[in-house]
Amino acid sequence: MSSYELLAPPADPDRIEAAQAEMGVRFPADLVDSLLCHDGLLEWGNVLPGEPPQPLALIVDHWRMCEEIAGDDKDLREASDPSDEPWWHVRWIPWAHGGGDAQVIDMREGPEQGRLGTARHDETGHFADGWPSLAAYLAEVADVLHHGGRADGLVPFLTPDGELWWSFEDDADLNGEPLTPAPAPGRAATLAARAAWSLEDLLGPPARPADDDAAVIQAVARDWGVDLPADYVAVAAAYGDVMISDYVYFCGARNLRAYGEEWSRLLADSPSVPCPVLPSRDGALLWGHTIEGDRLFLLPQADATWTVSAFRRGWGDWHDTGLGFAQWFRGALAGALATDWLPQWAPGPHPVERVTS
Repeated sequence: MSSYELLAPPADPDRIEAAQAEMGVRFPADLVDSLLCHDGLLEWGNVLPGEPPQPLALIVDHWRMCEEIAGDDKDLREASDPSDEPWWHVRWIPWAHGGGDAQVIDMREGPEQGRLGTARHDETGHFADGWPSLAAYLAEVADVLHHGGRADGLVPFLTPDGELWWSFEDDADLNGEPLTPAPAPGRAATLAARAAWSLEDLLGPPARPADDDAAVIQAVARDWGVDLPADYVAVAAAYGDVMISDYVYFCGARNLRAYGEEWSRLLADSPSVPCPVLPSRDGALLWGHTIEGDRLFLLPQADATWTVSAFRRGWGDWHDTGLGFAQWFRGALAGALATDWLPQWAPGPHPVERVTS
């Protein structure tokens, strides 16, 4: 059965009204719209990155079960701290669930009414990294299916039978059967558009003027006895000391000295890095890393240029690109380079988070 064939027919509007009456809560418009398209799934399927959407009857069943478990137990009904969530609240709608864990719509009164979070069987409710609404979540999933990228930390694959399967990006198989990336019809157009983007298009405007940071980077380079390439200095001064898309750490002026000294020592005898690392003499500049353990370098060449190289942890190899920093950095963030070992970036500018230490 294909993933599309798993989708159930629309729910009966009268049954939607009856469910709301039993639960004592009005469903948000986006949930009603979803149920009027498909009343959950006909059978289990990994069609969303979160829990599978359930038919109306099972939404009510799960709500009723949690109500019975919580009963009059204040430990389950009330949060232990004002900043925390309870284990269960009567105004949560478990629209999707599996294995006792639910993705819930929070219909408590207030400005965040309608937000999407989780209510797991062995934890309190959690909304901190959820979505403002069910519609926002489904729109993000649809965007990833069309353009590529990740939703809720997962990417879409196809099984050998052609069924949709959400999993982590580096998963290559399911029970010994190969997984293939799901086609993203709009990805080619997205990449073509991004190819012409500037760094400011990709990362947003610099957080602060670059002149002071450039002077710091150049002072560190003088202390290390090297002349770092101008394109790296300019970009690191403008955008350094950040996490890009929660995946790439880009070291800048504030951390460059300590970062280099620490990793020069740690990598001194590493068989994975076939050269010394600055501040060691004739060393490569370690300018960043990924959350997967890849290490990003600028390697000095005999003609006084510097080119990007990387230790790719997942591949267990040393990779020379032969490209200068600005060309590689912009191409990689645009999704035009290193596509075999960097993620499929989500459409639009990269989220950037300042790293203070």
